[in-house]
Amino acid sequence: MDNLSQQITIIFVASAFFLLVAIGIIVLFSVYQKRQFQYLLEKKELSNRFQKELLKTRLEAQEETLNNLGAELHDNIGQLLSSSKVLISVADRELPAPSATLKVVDETISKAIQELRAISKSLSTNWLGQFSFIENLITEAARITASRRVKVNLEIPSSIEMPMDRQMILFRIVQEALQNALRHSNPSAIFIRTIHSGETLYISVIDDGSGFDVGDKSKNGIGIMNITNRAHLLGGEARWQSSAAGTEVIIQLPLHAN
Repeated sequence: MDNLSQQITIIFVASAFFLLVAIGIIVLFSVYQKRQFQYLLEKKELSNRFQKELLKTRLEAQEETLNNLGAELHDNIGQLLSSSKVLISVADRELPAPSATLKVVDETISKAIQELRAISKSLSTNWLGQFSFIENLITEAARITASRRVKVNLEIPSSIEMPMDRQMILFRIVQEALQNALRHSNPSAIFIRTIHSGETLYISVIDDGSGFDVGDKSKNGIGIMNITNRAHLLGGEARWQSSAAGTEVIIQLPLHAN
């Protein structure tokens, strides 16, 4: 009996020991898995943070370049045009009879100054605090209609409930779509429709130009890439439908950042 009791005790102690070892291994494995998972999360977070910082740096560099360009246009070229306008006015007054040619030149320079001021303002990000997508879209449509002889029709609300920094990026998207249509489609009319359903905003830019093959990725230039990247930056997407009757750019994105 004593030997049996000793054997049972030894077996019990050995079993308890191995059980404790097994539990220890399981605990260590769980701690390792938890730390490994935490490491992967931190690594992903650092990667995302790096990408965000990289994107932020690129955007800040672009905005700085646009600010400088806008200031140069306004301060230098704008002043030269204004001085030219003054000289033409002086020359016109000194002539014995009004010159029709000088009058046309004076009106042309006045229009150029207005266009330059509008472009300078659109390039500057200093007015972001009061930026309005709708107001700038109306101004851009009127400018294109007056200068390009292309009728730009708008079906838009009076305002959209979207943060102003997102409104500025959205305006750049639509502006790029307009310029693509003017450069490549040779349209006679462009139609822009803006509607929102719930928390989603839908914008269509439709032209009656020549169209292009949407499936041919080799035709995707800088303009299309800029529209796609900016739409993704806002958490949305952009897609194209095109035929011989024209092209439609469809932009879908959330009103607020996710």
